[in-house]
Amino acid sequence: MNKTTQQAQRVSEDTNNQILALKAKHEAEKVHFETKIKSLQEKLKERDETELEKVKGNAKGAAIKEETQATAGDSFSNPILILKFRLEKWINNNKEKKNLMDMYIRNVNIIEDAFSQIKQQTGISSTEEIVTTFIKAEEQNYSLTTFLNVLGSEIDNIEEQNNNIELEIARNEKLADISANDKEVVRQSLKKEIEERTTLMAEKENQIKNIETQLGTIKENVQKMVEAFRQSHFFLSVAQNMQYDEDTTFNENNVVNHLAELEEYVSLFITYLAFK
Repeated sequence: MNKTTQQAQRVSEDTNNQILALKAKHEAEKVHFETKIKSLQEKLKERDETELEKVKGNAKGAAIKEETQATAGDSFSNPILILKFRLEKWINNNKEKKNLMDMYIRNVNIIEDAFSQIKQQTGISSTEEIVTTFIKAEEQNYSLTTFLNVLGSEIDNIEEQNNNIELEIARNEKLADISANDKEVVRQSLKKEIEERTTLMAEKENQIKNIETQLGTIKENVQKMVEAFRQSHFFLSVAQNMQYDEDTTFNENNVVNHLAELEEYVSLFITYLAFK
């Protein structure tokens, strides 16, 4: 099972890496292409504006020259050179755009070839199905990883139990080899240890009872303060409104939620006093 899981995980990771790499490359090329196109558009716009100003200036100069030549009897000069210059500029810009478009198409073809290879190897004809299969494979890998972690925890627990059993066996074997006097000494030592543990357990139980009594007192005080705050115009926005009744008891599971409610009320009250 572990070997099969590792093989499936490796295949899924390879596929995932290929898809992510192609996707990242595609996004990077797309952003670069869009940035380049915008930059070229801005440059082309600036050049057109410059050329338009030049044409306007040349047209004005040509008009003045035409008037001068008309008076002198000369013929009108046609601005063909300016139009040729602009045409060459447009051709160069179109060549740059074509190169960028070819690069973008080449990247798209690479991505399509990669998907085609995935389709050939997996036998899946739909891109959406490939994505769905990849997602399912990821979920399965996550489930298998979780299961392997659980198995690893169980193995660790079993190894720890085996170690404890081996220590107990060694201890019992050692006890079987000692003499009667030594056994009596060990018996008295164990008896004393049991008595100490019993005393310690009684102390812990007393501490638990004292804590329960303190929690009961805290519960009564907290309930009184919370009920007083609820009758005011303070409203909770983070903590939850907790229920207080005869069956409600504070313990390690719910005391934090109850105290969080009281803490937010007190914080609101302090803020109110500060503003006042």
